[in-house]
Amino acid sequence: MKFIKFIVCLVAAFAIGTASFGAGAGVAFAALSLIPTGAPAGSLRSGLIPEVWTKEFVKRFNHIDQGTFLDGIPDYSQFVRQGNTIHLIDFGCDPDVLVNNTDYPIAVQEMENADIAIPLDKLTTKATPISDDTLIDVKAEFIPAVIEAHRVKISEYRLDKSIYNFAPSKNIDGKTPVFATTGEADETGKRKRFSKADVIALKKKFDEMEVPTQGRRLVLCPDHVADLLMVDQAFQQQYYNYSSGVISKMFGFDIYEYVKMPLYTSAGNKKGFGVAASTGDTMASVAFYVQSMAKATGERRQYRSDASTDPLYQRNLYNVREYFFAAPKRSNAMAAIYSGAVSQ
Repeated sequence: MKFIKFIVCLVAAFAIGTASFGAGAGVAFAALSLIPTGAPAGSLRSGLIPEVWTKEFVKRFNHIDQGTFLDGIPDYSQFVRQGNTIHLIDFGCDPDVLVNNTDYPIAVQEMENADIAIPLDKLTTKATPISDDTLIDVKAEFIPAVIEAHRVKISEYRLDKSIYNFAPSKNIDGKTPVFATTGEADETGKRKRFSKADVIALKKKFDEMEVPTQGRRLVLCPDHVADLLMVDQAFQQQYYNYSSGVISKMFGFDIYEYVKMPLYTSAGNKKGFGVAASTGDTMASVAFYVQSMAKATGERRQYRSDASTDPLYQRNLYNVREYFFAAPKRSNAMAAIYSGAVSQ
C-alpha cells in the first residue's frame, strides 16, 4: 500500500515538473490533491517543491509593472553589474549652437562626463513558516498563496518607493516645480480641491522647462482623483472607461492614479519615505517625463529551509530577496502638486 502511495507521489511530481504554466499549472497543482496523507517522508520535498516555487515566483513577477505608472519607464536591468549596481553617464552639458559662424577654428566646448553609480535597493521579505503537516496534507492552493503573499509585498514596496523617488524634494523654478492646488474648498473647508486649472498650470511649467510633449505623465493621488470626478464631467467620462491603469490624456499628460503617494508639508517640502503624516501634511500628485526616469531589477532569489533539518519545529521557511531601483536619471522634468490649505 505504501508503495502505491509513493508511485502516486512520483506521478504528481512529474506532472508538476513538466506541466507548462498557465492552464497547465492548474492541472499540475490539482494533481497534488491526489497525494494521500502519510506520503513517504521527503517525497514532497526532495528538490521538487523549490523548483515549482521558483518557476511560479518568476512567472508572477514578469507582469508586475504592466498597467502601472512604471510601465514604459526605461529599463536598465541588462546593465546591472556585479554588486547589483548600475552605472549611468552624465555628459554634463549640451553643446552650444553657432549661427552664421565665420570664426575659425571653431571653439571647443568640453563635456565633463561623470559616472553615476546607482546601487539597487535590496528588498528582503520576512520568512513565512510552513509546517510539514501542511505539506503532507497537501493543500494544493497553499504553495501559490505563499508565493503570492511575498510577491504582493515586494511589488507594493517597489511601487511605493518608485513614485516617491519620482517626486521632487522641493520647488526649484525651472527644474522641479512644486506648488499647491488652487481649487475651491473641499467638504471639510480646510483643503483646496485639485482643479483643471492646476493641470493647465502644470502644463505651462513643463512647456517652460521644454519637456517633450510625448512622455509626460501625471499620477494622481486619491484626493485629486475625487476632486476631478466631482467637478469635471469630461474627466468623469474618461475615468469610467479607462483600462490598464491609464485613464486618458489630459492637456498632454497621460493620467494614472496611485493610492500611496508622497506626503508634502504645507510649505511644499517632501517628507521622508515611510514617515507618518502630521497635521497639515497632504498627499501630492506627481508628474514626470518618462524618458528622464530609470528602473532596473537585479538579482532575484528565493530561499527555503526544509522541515527535515528542523527537528524541533518540523517546519519549512520561505522568503525572497530582490534588488530593485526606480529613480530619476537627473533631478529635472518632474513636479508635484499638493493640496493647498484654505485660509481660516
